[in-house]
Amino acid sequence: MEASLELFTKKGFNATTTKEIAVKSGVAEGLIFYYFKDKNELLNYLIREFSFIGSLQNEIKELSKVEPYTALIKFGQLYANFLSCNKSFLTFIWSPEIVQNTNVSKDIVDFINTMGEQARSFLIRASSCTVEKKTVETAASMFLSTILTHVLVEERKAEKKPIRNDDYIEEIATFILKGMQISH
Repeated sequence: MEASLELFTKKGFNATTTKEIAVKSGVAEGLIFYYFKDKNELLNYLIREFSFIGSLQNEIKELSKVEPYTALIKFGQLYANFLSCNKSFLTFIWSPEIVQNTNVSKDIVDFINTMGEQARSFLIRASSCTVEKKTVETAASMFLSTILTHVLVEERKAEKKPIRNDDYIEEIATFILKGMQISH
């Protein structure tokens, strides 16, 4: 998986051959076809395997047992950590070649929608009031996109004193929850 991701990111999906993946992985090319019908199936598996939601299945169950505000913060921290650790994956899924691949784009949009649903459920649990669906949807989108932007921007300003992800996530969660109360 790592060799595929590295080659796809550097060379592009279409330009990478299964032979190159096999050489980089140190396995016979036939072994790739033993597990995957073709390179597209390998790509689909890679997208599922490296997705944030795919990597969180066990944590999501545990977070449902935690106090709501703490669960929201932990969800944000897990997302920030995922983004920090998977920059090559992000580069790859947002590359023009993959954005134009309608099958993969559909899967990615499905993952993004699932992330939004998870964020909405944590926000609803952490909110001290009943909030309109549209407001919660906007708040969840703001929560996720703000964390994404924060992680990417903080990496760029590495020479300056960065804002710690944990502090930032707590600030944005508090800000969004207060905004949801005001809109109520």
